[in-house]
Amino acid sequence: MPKHIPSEHYTSNPYEIVPNAHVHPDVEHHDHPEDTERYLLPAVFSSEKGFTILGKYPGPGVYYIVEGEGQYEDTMKSGSSTIVKAGSVIHVEEGSILRWHGKPGVKGFAVFHVPVAVKSLDEFVVPE
Repeated sequence: MPKHIPSEHYTSNPYEIVPNAHVHPDVEHHDHPEDTERYLLPAVFSSEKGFTILGKYPGPGVYYIVEGEGQYEDTMKSGSSTIVKAGSVIHVEEGSILRWHGKPGVKGFAVFHVPVAVKSLDEFVVPE
């Protein structure tokens, strides 16, 4: 059943997932049937100062960039770099390892189809 998420949920209570990159955990919902192996994990992100983050994806997903600009590199494809701007939609395959460089002011949202063992976007972060 669709669930309305008030804007306060994705504009308040942010926390830094890495320096200068914020996620809004109030958007992360974990309602799913007990007999399921995977579920949809939504995420809202923003950065006022710019950031770099390395992420490994435990499931496929889609990003939508709402404001600003950034770029990502597929670490498995040497030399590949893609610039994304407001309005960009990015599909990420399960197992991908991407290095993101968000410019100041980038905002967006995403949804990932992950195993139920994954509880948060935090689990995507790979320490460098």
